[in-house]
Amino acid sequence: ISTSKKFAKKATVTKTVKKNSTTKLTVKKLKPKKKYYVRVRTYKTVNGKEYCSGWSKIKSVTTKK
Repeated sequence: ISTSKKFAKKATVTKTVKKNSTTKLTVKKLKPKKKYYVRVRTYKTVNGKEYCSGWSKIKSVTTKK
């Protein structure tokens, strides 16, 4: 989640979801009426080594109030 379309480090927050059945995530402490950009990638651990997919397309979301 980022306020920067290019996902600059200072403007980006990373959230990790452990269950693969999770379909949504609530993020708290976001500023009201601000545009945020979201992207997703998946991880899989095989024999102790972690593999990850490429990033999804960027989705923009505007917070309410």
